[in-house]
Amino acid sequence: MNTRSRLNVSPAAEYKDQNDDRIARWGRSQHEGYRKFKHNFVQPAPLFFTQDHHPLWLGDIYRGRSAFLIAGGPSFAELDHAKLRQPGVLTMGLNNSPKTFRPNLWICVDAPDHFLRSIWLDPTITKFTPICHASKFIFNSDEWKFMDLRAGDCPNVIYYKRNEHFKAKQFLWEDCLNWGNHKDLGGGRSVMLPALRILFTLGIRRVYLLGVDFSMGPETKYHFDQDRHPGSINGNNSTYQMLNERFAELRPLFEEHNFHVFNCNPASNLKAFDFISYDDALHQVACEFDGVDVRNERTRGLYDTPTADKKLGKGK
Repeated sequence: MNTRSRLNVSPAAEYKDQNDDRIARWGRSQHEGYRKFKHNFVQPAPLFFTQDHHPLWLGDIYRGRSAFLIAGGPSFAELDHAKLRQPGVLTMGLNNSPKTFRPNLWICVDAPDHFLRSIWLDPTITKFTPICHASKFIFNSDEWKFMDLRAGDCPNVIYYKRNEHFKAKQFLWEDCLNWGNHKDLGGGRSVMLPALRILFTLGIRRVYLLGVDFSMGPETKYHFDQDRHPGSINGNNSTYQMLNERFAELRPLFEEHNFHVFNCNPASNLKAFDFISYDDALHQVACEFDGVDVRNERTRGLYDTPTADKKLGKGK
């Protein structure tokens, strides 16, 4: 007798909720996938993975919503960060930007030891990193030594695959995430590229850029403490110029699919996207949240009032 029979355990859950079961069966067939164009359905290849390589499907989980993408430019230090902590505001951080502001989502492309260990240890931050980094160790920058902990041991980490050949027309649909070009193809790689692809895939349709200055000098590096030597500064400024061109090429393709990117820094050297003020962006996000005051939101009557009465406006 096998273990399952001995313990009298059914292989399937019993007494299923019939409403859930019926609705789940209404999903589109596996070979049809999700809607890409009006009359065309596609079945995408896996984009996201667990650390043991199981695929994850996260498409559209933030359907139609907005997000603030926080880069490293020093202009971010000039903003009121408390406004980003309001309910309904979704944020994604790049690289070591969480030193200044802790986001909901975070992404890197480089090895784990380049980044704060508190990011990796924080279960409240959903982290996206290349799948090859799952086996690499986390670095303790306070004690200046590696921890006996790998990225794959950390909570709430999602993995992706990269490519190094930028092609604008397939950027939103290819089966792995582009981060620019390999040096043999002209170089110019940036974490901003996969960040935008991830936000699009998650269903975000408006992105507001913060700290995207696209200009680096000896005294204007980041909104957190990090040195860069002159060669790195020159290299970053060269990459910014390449990215300006790539984003200009991507913008009409983004907008064709109702994906809109705005820059909240009026002095930024990134000119491919339109400017919107920080406060106007926050106002648009607040409208998506229906202007809810969570401190005074009503709970009385939600359980007690029948649905039929609610439809008639009874029980107010």
